[in-house]
Amino acid sequence: MAPGAKRRVPVPPPESDSEASPPPQRRRMAQGSQCNGGESSTQGARRGRPRSLSIEQDVEDEVFSGAEGMGATQDSNKERMIKKLVRYAISAEYTRVPIKRTEISSKVLGSHGRMFKEVFAGAQLELERVFGMRMVELPIREKTKLSQRRAAQTNDKAPSTSKSYILTTILPEKFREPEIMQPFGVKEQAYIGLTTMIVSLIYLNGRSIAETKLDRYLRRMNADRSTAAGETGKVLQSMIRHGYISKQKDDNANDGTFDYVLGPRGKVEIGTDGVLSMIKTVYGVNVPEDVEKRMERNVGFDPEAGVSQATGSHRRRERRNNGTQRQAGSEDED
Repeated sequence: MAPGAKRRVPVPPPESDSEASPPPQRRRMAQGSQCNGGESSTQGARRGRPRSLSIEQDVEDEVFSGAEGMGATQDSNKERMIKKLVRYAISAEYTRVPIKRTEISSKVLGSHGRMFKEVFAGAQLELERVFGMRMVELPIREKTKLSQRRAAQTNDKAPSTSKSYILTTILPEKFREPEIMQPFGVKEQAYIGLTTMIVSLIYLNGRSIAETKLDRYLRRMNADRSTAAGETGKVLQSMIRHGYISKQKDDNANDGTFDYVLGPRGKVEIGTDGVLSMIKTVYGVNVPEDVEKRMERNVGFDPEAGVSQATGSHRRRERRNNGTQRQAGSEDED
């Protein structure tokens, strides 16, 4: 060998085909046969579990799990819509906007319109349990004109319900003291006080008062131009927008004057019970003894006023009965 030449490493000759190891596929099959006595593991599992039973069980498991998932999703959607309705109701009441069923369908229910009753009932329970309030349906707007009443009688398609609601308190009587439920701010207090006064004047004038007559009342109270709640004209517009009162044109007058009548919110939120309370507050100790009977005779019971007025009448009867019982007890002691 020449100096500096590299030595080649000898490579052994390849083994013959007869001595080569079996292919991987045959080797795996052979191992499976040794483990299961000549039977593969897959074949053994299939022999231990019939194919038809396996398919039926898999289908049942999938259906059961799918039903559970759909039920859980439906319950979660219902809870979400209930909470959403509660938030919408409180927000609408804060701005004195009626809670309309159309708004509930569009803003809360969406494509689940058939769940209105369930969601509404759930929201009522949540409002009563947490906030001490409930949604009460507003009456339809009062028809004071003879033409409106005749049209309502002849129209079979006239709506019987307003499908609008407001929130009213369900707190016990002992928690309804002015010191506890006092409105926030001087402007809000003045607005509620003036609204109660005007609604009371409309009630006491036969549920309708001419615009000129209301101006005379406001002038006597030095509130014909401005009040602590703002300019008188703007305050009256706010009362109309909030539904406490309504303004209608007087058909009998040729000078284009208007009448103010009761609004849906004025009937439910104030009602005859609020009017009676205002009268007693104004008269003080000089209030006539038969003021309740005189008021019920002049104003009457408004069936459209709903829960608020019915509760007020019940409380007045209880007070009269309690006063009669106390008077009878004192006479017996004498």
